[in-house]
Amino acid sequence: MYASVLVGLAALVAAPAPKEVPKKDPGIVGEWVVQKMVVGGMELPAPPGGEGTFNFTADGKLIVKEGAKEKPDEASYTVDTKKSPAEIDLIPPPKEKVGNMPGIFKIDGDTLTICITFMGERPKSFESAGATTMLMTLKRAKKD
Repeated sequence: MYASVLVGLAALVAAPAPKEVPKKDPGIVGEWVVQKMVVGGMELPAPPGGEGTFNFTADGKLIVKEGAKEKPDEASYTVDTKKSPAEIDLIPPPKEKVGNMPGIFKIDGDTLTICITFMGERPKSFESAGATTMLMTLKRAKKD
């Protein structure tokens, strides 16, 4: 009897552990509400008419709505989540005649933090160190 219990225990110990079900990463896709924007260490005021939103679509489009402004701005974006920190490039439409804005981002729960630069190299940390670097904090929009 003891032999069968020991064999059963040995089989149990040697059995592979159950695989953890990976958590689904919601990613950057979706609508985000601007909480705070800092440029050069100074917080920017909210746009006239209230909060702004960033809507990242699955096909790489970015739609930015600023407060009461009627027509949203459109751009595109790319991300590389294999890098640490994850990288993002915001790509304005050609008519804007400005270059791509390289940045980094992180998602912590329902909070998205993006640090981009308007000129120069991709930021290395999440801080608004100079006049050409913007740090944004956004919250995932609540679904009705």
